[in-house]
Amino acid sequence: MAKLVVIQLEGDFHRQGFHVTLEIGTEGDRPSIELQGKLPPAPDLPMSLQQWEAKYRNIDTLRGQKAKQIIYNGSMVQRVQECRDAAKILGDCFQDWMTSPEFLPMDKTLREELTRTEIVRVLIRSNQSFVQKLPWHLWDFFEHYPKTELALSSPSAKRVDCLKLAQDSVKILAILGHQEGIDIELDRLVLENLPDAAVTFLVEPTPQELSDRLWEESWDILFFAGHSETQGDRGRIYINPRDSLTLEALKYGLTKAVARGLQIAIFNSCDGLGLARELAELNIPQTVVMREPVPDSVAQRFLQYFLAAFSRGESFYLAMREARERLEGLEGEFPCASWLPVICQNPTMMPPSWADLRGKSREPSRVSQLSPPLQIPEKRGHFRASYSVKLVTGIILASLGTISWQQIAPNLATRLNNSGIDSYGIGDLSNYWKKLDLAWVLDPYNPKVYYNKAWSCEDVLDYDCARSQYQKAARLGSPAAYNQLGSISIKVDEDDHTALHFFTRGLQLATQDRDKFALYKNLGWSQLKLGREVEALESLEMALNLHQNYASPYCLLAQVRENLGQFPEAVALWEQFQILANPHKPEEHLWLGMAKHRLSEIQLPQN
Repeated sequence: MAKLVVIQLEGDFHRQGFHVTLEIGTEGDRPSIELQGKLPPAPDLPMSLQQWEAKYRNIDTLRGQKAKQIIYNGSMVQRVQECRDAAKILGDCFQDWMTSPEFLPMDKTLREELTRTEIVRVLIRSNQSFVQKLPWHLWDFFEHYPKTELALSSPSAKRVDCLKLAQDSVKILAILGHQEGIDIELDRLVLENLPDAAVTFLVEPTPQELSDRLWEESWDILFFAGHSETQGDRGRIYINPRDSLTLEALKYGLTKAVARGLQIAIFNSCDGLGLARELAELNIPQTVVMREPVPDSVAQRFLQYFLAAFSRGESFYLAMREARERLEGLEGEFPCASWLPVICQNPTMMPPSWADLRGKSREPSRVSQLSPPLQIPEKRGHFRASYSVKLVTGIILASLGTISWQQIAPNLATRLNNSGIDSYGIGDLSNYWKKLDLAWVLDPYNPKVYYNKAWSCEDVLDYDCARSQYQKAARLGSPAAYNQLGSISIKVDEDDHTALHFFTRGLQLATQDRDKFALYKNLGWSQLKLGREVEALESLEMALNLHQNYASPYCLLAQVRENLGQFPEAVALWEQFQILANPHKPEEHLWLGMAKHRLSEIQLPQN
């Protein structure tokens, strides 16, 4: 039988510490064990938490924040590292607190009474916001008991009884709110592809439209994607460009929805603990929120992972743990991603299964056993497949079946991508974009599609668009995309440190000589601009070892040799550059003028 553990904390961090009540029991029964204990004062813990929050919120990749130009001095790379350092300090401080002598008897009892094969829900009950914000998942108890997951809970709660009738599908009300700076279309795609689900979308609704939907129909899941924030202890959601609401303004509609069977609220938006506290006051059984501002890619991936696991028959809590831990794969770019999602639980209610939401048995349906999770790319930015593209894709999918589709879709996507390049070559831009959009739908993990979109944006000097698409290709492992991001950093942003980061990262991925050549050449360029001539010399010689018939490495290497005082070698390199340079390339045309000037200036010693 599954177990329920409740840990209730009352007190403060600074003076008295916390009185702790531990309850252990079987799900659905009264606790069989109840212990009283303590956690000592820990004034450094809230301070470490605040310092981590400040460093985390200083990262410019959070959902709904307008993208900022990446810089290095005080910079994205530096900020990410500062966030990681603060997270390590907070984690160590939290672990010290949880291993304090006062708490050890309770910790020991907990581990003695539970087995590692049992499914265990752990509820952390407190009305203190600092307690709720702590990284409880870092407690090593969870590492040793792999079928456990935690939730936050308020000290007081009320059970709401409702009649759940059998139905053909899980009914989901999906509110797609104010979308500025957010790619909500990917959230839509995940929901549209759920098995046994009937999804109603409200896109940037008015307050009246939202209220009417809550009053007039019954729902199993309420989903929100868009801007949200916590103001004081209250949450606010932005449902369209003009209107924002506190949940107090939806109190009666939400209460009615709970009475009619609403079981789960998912707020895939920023800074959701304030929302969770208000939803708890309305006795919503289970709420999933992001405890801090969340990057777009993390929000999208979480939704995909969680709903895929939950809809295939995994328990609500274990689906949450799987999704949360899978976010660790994004932490190279988005630090602390796995810290963000959290369940907020009404302790009087049992979490449902996907089958329970349909009013049926807990056996997973045949569809949910066979259908794979929807695979989505990193956030798509401004490029969105048209409705007609999605419709055509859906028709093909329905006619071929899922297994056949998985086999042929990547090949079709590659053909469409290549055909799109042909269309671009003859100036047929309309068909170019249509083909790339359809290629994205067929194979959303194809980095070439994003790279080609970025390249065409860069061709018309739309560097914001180019950066966005190159970043998506880079996240999918494209070394060429890292090269282009570095080039933009040098040429447009004049940010050589960030360029250095991109080129180095690209070289870690590159396997083909053409990619290695471009990356070594540009790495040498950035090193030259930073005055690191010895490193630049090594990088540029690596480039020339790969390809000797391109002009630009000779120009760069000539400058390095001059800076090192090696003038005869520099003259030979300038002369070789003049032979290979193409005057029709703008960059090489400018460098030809530089070569002519330098050759006239350098005075070689006479024998």
